Amino acid sequence: MPVLKRHFLLLWLVLLAMPARAQLVLRGRVLDAETHQPIPNAQVGVADNRIGTSTNDAGRFALSIPPAYAGQPLTVALLGYQSYRQMLPPLPGPELLIELKMSPAALGEVQVTGSVLGIVREAVARIPRNYPGRPTQLTGFYRESDNDSLGRPRYLVEGLLTVYKAPYPQRTSTGEVQIRQSRKVDLRSDKLVRIDWAGGPFIAHLADFVHRRAQFIDPGHFRDYDYRLAPGSSYHDRPVYVVTFAPKAGNRRADFAGRMYIDQDTYAFLGAEWRYTPAGLRHSPNLADSRALRVAYQPYAGRWHLKTVWWQTRARLPIGPPLNYFGEFLTTAIDTAQTVRPGYLERAQYHDVFLRNAVAYDSAFWRGHTTLLPPETLRQALLDQQRQHRADSLFRPVAAGDSTSAKDAPQTLFGKFLSRFRYGGMVGAWPLSVAAAGLAVAYAPDGYGFGFQADNSVKAQSFSVYSQFEYQFELTHELAVRLATQRLYGQFRADGWAAGLSYQRNFRPRHRPLYGRAGLAYTRQTAGRELGTFANPDAGLRVAGTHLGADELSAQLQALTEALQPSLGLGLELSHKLELVADASYLLPLRTRTRLQISEESGFFLARSAAVINLPHPDVSLRDNGQLTAALPWQPRPWLFSIGLLYRLR
Repeated sequence: MPVLKRHFLLLWLVLLAMPARAQLVLRGRVLDAETHQPIPNAQVGVADNRIGTSTNDAGRFALSIPPAYAGQPLTVALLGYQSYRQMLPPLPGPELLIELKMSPAALGEVQVTGSVLGIVREAVARIPRNYPGRPTQLTGFYRESDNDSLGRPRYLVEGLLTVYKAPYPQRTSTGEVQIRQSRKVDLRSDKLVRIDWAGGPFIAHLADFVHRRAQFIDPGHFRDYDYRLAPGSSYHDRPVYVVTFAPKAGNRRADFAGRMYIDQDTYAFLGAEWRYTPAGLRHSPNLADSRALRVAYQPYAGRWHLKTVWWQTRARLPIGPPLNYFGEFLTTAIDTAQTVRPGYLERAQYHDVFLRNAVAYDSAFWRGHTTLLPPETLRQALLDQQRQHRADSLFRPVAAGDSTSAKDAPQTLFGKFLSRFRYGGMVGAWPLSVAAAGLAVAYAPDGYGFGFQADNSVKAQSFSVYSQFEYQFELTHELAVRLATQRLYGQFRADGWAAGLSYQRNFRPRHRPLYGRAGLAYTRQTAGRELGTFANPDAGLRVAGTHLGADELSAQLQALTEALQPSLGLGLELSHKLELVADASYLLPLRTRTRLQISEESGFFLARSAAVINLPHPDVSLRDNGQLTAALPWQPRPWLFSIGLLYRLR
């Protein structure tokens, strides 16, 4: 491990235990009143849950209290327990000990499936009245880690997010996320094979089963599930339906199995926990062996808002042992008034890897915001791995003050190269003007017993469709070198390439980028017409100085155009990695040639040769509708149009 990485890990673990200084901090521990055992995942709220946190595995929490909330009540709630409520004690102060009492079960086992489904239907129907009907903004703490088969974190990333939520009557699983701060420890020693998970912070949208109307509460899938009532419980001293769901016998369309909690009075979904069925894993887009989630909501201002998300995925990889991917999100503040959507530049993109985000680490920032206290096992695992990496570094010396080892250097240089690399595909209209014609071609070289005659008819057309695959390497943020390959489709066989420079300038630097594009390239394009294949009677045949000894030959009439290609266009950034581009180009011909190409058709394809005869030529007779000519009935026109996508690797 590089020296700076070790120092950062030690500093981070110290800061995890430090009290916040920017605001007053309430520290406490929540225990079961009868067993005196710690209670994890209890919801701790202040000011009727406008700000809050949750307890860790040891039942402990730390909540930063703004001075304006010093006189507000403190509440602690967990499903199955009586809620706790008292006024905030004077701060700073000692750790507050809170004991929760169990609530008796409200219902016994009920097996009437129809009535249980009616409860779920009613809860779905009441989503518009139980959840926010206007945009809301959540501030939340996010953590993800990639653990090995022994449960040790290979990396750990934490961040403070702003999550914009659309109104819940609108069914959606998407939304905006802004990364305000982040910190990380990367303990992975392997450099060649790395799995960097994308989309993690978006779990605040993707796992919100009420907002997205997950399959198990989607009326279109009710027929796929069995719903049953389990023994009831209570939350905030209110009775709760506990509804289990699982695929019906033999059903392969149901992706989930688990349980959900529904308030008996308001029919609000208070939370759910579920796992993916084998069918659900097959329908997932990644290599997962298992996947489980747990989601809870909390009340504020008469509505229910997302509180916590926990999920774990066990993924099998093509190389190496399986990995356990773990993550959690915790809402620490709710704002129903300041809900201005973040601008495009401030928003994270789903395909951005949170582990590599560019937000700088600020220790003072973290001491002033609520985070979820890490479990003791997680802190111990990080320390153990840090010690092991320190021992490993004894055998791999690193120069003092050098934050990058020699082993890391090639990866860093390669990463810098990739960050400047883009590629993409386009389709467009190639301006190939074609007049209807009947062609007759005869070729009879002197001194050989080889020759052929071919008749061919050409249909009239005004343009051809072409595709282009393009590579770009950015010299600066605005200037790039580009190389493109082109292919025409239709009645002609045509290939070509273009090389040059591309320049783009952002017209909207404070919003979603809209680029003006300009370019200049040299292009070489052929448009050919196949004349057929012929037997070669002479193994020593030479055409235009090229030996063609294959048993079978083919012939093609071609128009070859070499030109300068200036272009203008627009580019719209769809995400930080993907750009939609549209260009108009003008061909300035440098040279246009008509030629006959004769190629070998048999033998190993890498060793096949081709000969080109420029027309007019005494050995070639070309007739167009019976008239001798040296010109072809298809010629390029100047304008080209294309539209496509460019993708940035990093």
